[in-house]
Amino acid sequence: MKLNILILAGLVSNLALSACAPKADSVGEIQTSGEAIIGGTDVQVGDKVQESIVAVYDANEGQLCTGSLLPNNLVLTAAHCIGSDAESMFVMFDTKLTQNSLRRQVDKVEVSPYWESRQYGKKDTGDIALIHFTGSVPAGYKPATFISTANKNLLKKGATVILAGFGISNGVTGDGAGVLRVTSVKIEDPVFSSSELKLNQTRGTGACHGDSGGPAFIDIKGKLYLWGVTSRGVEDEKNDCSQFSAYTSALFYKTWLNRMANKLTTSLVNPQVAK
Repeated sequence: MKLNILILAGLVSNLALSACAPKADSVGEIQTSGEAIIGGTDVQVGDKVQESIVAVYDANEGQLCTGSLLPNNLVLTAAHCIGSDAESMFVMFDTKLTQNSLRRQVDKVEVSPYWESRQYGKKDTGDIALIHFTGSVPAGYKPATFISTANKNLLKKGATVILAGFGISNGVTGDGAGVLRVTSVKIEDPVFSSSELKLNQTRGTGACHGDSGGPAFIDIKGKLYLWGVTSRGVEDEKNDCSQFSAYTSALFYKTWLNRMANKLTTSLVNPQVAK
């Protein structure tokens, strides 16, 4: 699926000028790439779902994505969110992106080895990546907890899952990007491909442009467990996010993620896994 680029006015720009400062030097434009939350609700500061969700911004290419915070300054996101220059990328911490949003500079990235050769395919595209950022994790944020392999059977057709991201809130007008939103949809096909699940967005809610790399959770006894990464629209001829979406399975890439986490942090890092 060809990525749709939308220009957003009034958000942070010139981030590269002061990598770790809490404020941007000016206000300008951000672009969104890939898949935002349609028909969702705004996440408020202090909400549980906020704790592990960040924005991923490429100052060089002017693109906005979403990511999930992992231990040791790592962020899980989509491969297509990674630009040509890692040091022009920033992780941003807020529920509504402004010039005051806290940010940390990215220093290292690892992209799925399948992405380069499969990115234009219809299935199993390898759309997953890890980011490492410098500095400290702001107060109020903590790593997401991965679903365990033992609970994989919960990801079945018709199961309700929770999506979140900083993308647009209207797939027709392209409005609303830069605000963290959350919604729920149902799994349409748990075996869409060997490494992806297909979600149903035909009921007026789901992921859209700007949510790429963002999380898909499942609620188990009141706790959210991370299982997926927003990848792309499926069967969406109008490109308005009204049909279906494909999510990369983090469980499928668990071994690769652990190996890359080790490489990026120079010590073995195992993302928190539910028992």
